[in-house]
Amino acid sequence: MAGTINKLIALLALSYYQRQCQCIEVKDEYYPRYHLAPPYGWMNDPNGFSKFRNEYHLFYQHNPYSSQQPGNVHWGHAKSKDLVHWEHLPIALFPDQWYDKNGVFSGSALVDNDTMYLYYTSNLDHPGQTPDHEQHQALATSTDGLNFKKYEQNPVIAGADLQPNIRDPKVWEHNNKFYMVLGHSINGTDGEALLFTSDDKIQWTQASTLLQSNGSLGFMFECPDFFELNGKFVLLFSPQGIKAEGDKYNNLYQTGYVVGDFDYATNEFTPLTEFKELDHGHDFYATQTIDDHGKRIMVAWMDMWDNVYPERADGFAGLMTVPRVLTLDGHLNIVQKPIRQHAHRHHALHQPGPPHAALELPDKTAEISIRAQKDSAVDVVISQKDATDEDYTSVRIHYEPVNGTVTLDRRGADSVRRTQWRPEGRYLTWKILVDASSIELFCGSGEVTFSSRFFPRGKVTVSTETSIRRHSSVRISPVQRTVPEPNSQQQCSAY
Repeated sequence: MAGTINKLIALLALSYYQRQCQCIEVKDEYYPRYHLAPPYGWMNDPNGFSKFRNEYHLFYQHNPYSSQQPGNVHWGHAKSKDLVHWEHLPIALFPDQWYDKNGVFSGSALVDNDTMYLYYTSNLDHPGQTPDHEQHQALATSTDGLNFKKYEQNPVIAGADLQPNIRDPKVWEHNNKFYMVLGHSINGTDGEALLFTSDDKIQWTQASTLLQSNGSLGFMFECPDFFELNGKFVLLFSPQGIKAEGDKYNNLYQTGYVVGDFDYATNEFTPLTEFKELDHGHDFYATQTIDDHGKRIMVAWMDMWDNVYPERADGFAGLMTVPRVLTLDGHLNIVQKPIRQHAHRHHALHQPGPPHAALELPDKTAEISIRAQKDSAVDVVISQKDATDEDYTSVRIHYEPVNGTVTLDRRGADSVRRTQWRPEGRYLTWKILVDASSIELFCGSGEVTFSSRFFPRGKVTVSTETSIRRHSSVRISPVQRTVPEPNSQQQCSAY
């Protein structure tokens, strides 16, 4: 009887959410052409990145009712055959149970025996109390990758001794055993990553602490991920509360990694490196990775908490980075390369040759490839045509060979991000991906990256300059649209 009542409550709640969903008109000015964004409303953390029946699935934190705030988050859902062309799917998870009624928070997916298992954090608020919320780990399953059923005995980890901040499960399998890493805050002062194990995907036991803040890594580890890369193990996470140090850690919250050794027999992680920032731009957070036939592929939320961008007034907020392949170099640094875009690239606007001035981009997109002598100063300006002094309407990227620094300046408050980098070999090489409201810079082989948003109105131009023109080349190619165009049709009815 209790099970029947719970199912009835869930159906009534789902019906209520669907009735409440109002269509949001989404304007195209800032909406990406080839980066995944929500069909409307709000997007933050990527969730449940997985491959199911030869298709890639990516879920995300989603508010379908407003682009102004996260709200009571759901799991949005999209899929792709090639990680380039994306299709929006109906919302996968609603906050419709007693344990998740205040948010279906972040988590991951595990595919096993032709079933998709979604592990997520269920959030329950207690206004006026201390603590004012509690978080547990819950499970939903699907046999078709489209319809999801929540486990009747949720939550699978109640977390009574770990409240109130214990969240963002990442689950994987190794030798017929299942592992889960969770982010945790110790009394609200120090973050840590906890490891749990299971034999059946349902009953979980805390096995070890992979890493704990010593005071320098902030008060909470969000969105942890743990995987093997080139024979070492990487703990990738988003710590909150790290203080800025010169050019480092200048975003509100950071994303980075620690490389070390891990023993599956003892569940002990031995760090070999300090914490390193993964990206040096303004907008990069909450990474998720997938092992695709031995290739480690990553996506991240290309935005940042507390940034209020103009897109919110246009009916959507947030987008994802392009998927990136991760490798580990000999110095235990992660190298990031974007998934190849050749399948959807037009003819080049500008072929290799001397740098080019003020070239207009069709549809605000470009893939820009630059090669210059390693001792050249390089400037790239991506700007709103007839630019004014408005914030975020242009971006200047500069390489200074004297001190070996790359600087990205997008104008406006908190405009500059900078890091040390020198090209290896004879030439400096850059790849820059420009979309309607985003820029991703890959330096060299991808050993340094910048991900930042900008918001140019109208047409966009690109100009480049190097101090030494000999052997320099610039190729600028527009990129076709590979995500659905936004519109104001009755999309909500499908959700």
